[in-house]
Amino acid sequence: MKEKQTRRLIGELRSSVDEIDKLLASGKADLTVDFSACTFISVEGLEWLEEMLMRAASLQANVSFVNMPPPIYKVFKVAHIDSILQASGSPPPASTGAAAC
Repeated sequence: MKEKQTRRLIGELRSSVDEIDKLLASGKADLTVDFSACTFISVEGLEWLEEMLMRAASLQANVSFVNMPPPIYKVFKVAHIDSILQASGSPPPASTGAAAC
């Protein structure tokens, strides 16, 4: 059973966070990322989050995001990256097929 770890992002997220990358690479922990002190996310930060979630999935590690300030969550919603939204607790996207009438 994997150990559950929590890491807090502080300030601006512009690119990778080495501590989180190393923790996931160890394969020993599931991860909760606390955004309560995150003040800004750049495009590079979004790309890193998406790549980090892909690496976690390949390692069968569970990652969840908590304590997102409304402006940070709004960035996630506008970016519409399914893996980030799911880690944030949003339901999976609805089917894109045409609905029968």
